[in-house]
Amino acid sequence: MTETTPPTEPRPDTPGGVTATPDSTTGECRGTGSSSGPPAAGPLPAGPLSALDSDPVEARSLPDSPTSADRVRAADLCLGDLWLPAVTLDEAALRHNLDRFARWCSERGVDLAPHAKTTMAPRLWSEQLARGAWGLTAATVAQARVMRRFGVPRVLIANEVVDPDQLAWLSGALADPGFTPLCLVDSVEGVDAMDRALIGAARPLPVLVELGVTGRRTGVRDLDQALDLARVVASRPTLALVGVEAFEGVFPQRRDDDSPERVRAWLDRLYDFARRADSEGLFDGAAEVIVTAGGSSYPDLVSDALAAPPELSLPVRRIVRSGCYVTHDDLFMERASPLRSAADDDPLRPALSCHARVLSRPEPGRALLGVGKRDVSFDVDLPVPRAVLRDGERVPLTGGVRVVELNDHHAFLDLSGPEGEALRVGDVVELGLSHACTVFDKWPLIPVVDGGGRVVDAVRTLF
Repeated sequence: MTETTPPTEPRPDTPGGVTATPDSTTGECRGTGSSSGPPAAGPLPAGPLSALDSDPVEARSLPDSPTSADRVRAADLCLGDLWLPAVTLDEAALRHNLDRFARWCSERGVDLAPHAKTTMAPRLWSEQLARGAWGLTAATVAQARVMRRFGVPRVLIANEVVDPDQLAWLSGALADPGFTPLCLVDSVEGVDAMDRALIGAARPLPVLVELGVTGRRTGVRDLDQALDLARVVASRPTLALVGVEAFEGVFPQRRDDDSPERVRAWLDRLYDFARRADSEGLFDGAAEVIVTAGGSSYPDLVSDALAAPPELSLPVRRIVRSGCYVTHDDLFMERASPLRSAADDDPLRPALSCHARVLSRPEPGRALLGVGKRDVSFDVDLPVPRAVLRDGERVPLTGGVRVVELNDHHAFLDLSGPEGEALRVGDVVELGLSHACTVFDKWPLIPVVDGGGRVVDAVRTLF
């Protein structure tokens, strides 16, 4: 594996471009056996990023809209200037998470191809690549197309591609020597579709056989069937078998039952497949064998399972694909991540917040916030109230205020005890969020806030 050292000092093109500062308190401003093949990609080209940052976009949480990331940086805004509801990124937590997970991967001896669908934010992709990421992971060809446009050199599309038009795009992309797309296969029918569409492509499309779990999503269910499929791939000159892939996140993502043990047993199949395929020469023509798994919940179990690569005829590249680490969260990832606060001395930190105003106190024990499903995630957990911002003070909440329901644009709060009953119309509630993947897609421009409550940057997303 190519060793990389994440930067310890901020660079001008990092979010905010400033040194990390203490946590915000109010809405006011205060000033082994691995491959030694292709290296980490490095940051993205500056030109496309600069063009993106200068492009105005409708931004409902900014006082002027349309606006651009460049204008936000120059506007000298504070948290209190934002139109609510507003989702924000914490500059210090964001930088900490980028650096912390890069170090974790280096310590574990695994490469990182983060699932970039989490943010669809080229500025954040560049930060991940600058800290040593081998490439990025996409869920769809459309996402891969955006990544290529911004100069990402390697994209693993974690799906089998069978759409004829998307395969035609991949065929054209293979003519670009500066871009390498990879994708998955889990059926002979899919291989046939790829083979038909890729005739005449400039080079073979690198593919990985996907191993799946019975009853869950894609992937070959049986190891013998996976070997049969690998033989078919190896017989097609339009394709190149380069490895094996799995996603252990199809198991329950929790640490308080037998899920981790089930994941460990299942991950053993990755190297079993690699040994058997290599013994038949099915990786002939590849420079290395890629073995990859590892979402945001179980990358530790994956790195443990891949810690001792088998003796193959080619080097082995071990890749995890965690994406949610960039922002972590208050609930879902805080329960499941190996770098959660209960399990690590230097944990990841929640970097996403939402601020929303109390609109109504229509009856005892009830308040309504002006925030809803159009603004925040709700697919795994409802938001959790962290604090009330009132009269320049941040008052932490300890349980007397709970979000119990979301409509499109309203959050229903249950109130109890003195803490809840003290909430009044006009107060601003700071909310912690769960599952970053379903927050970023709702906001085309997300302000980045430093420890003094100053808006120092904005991150553009491209969903």
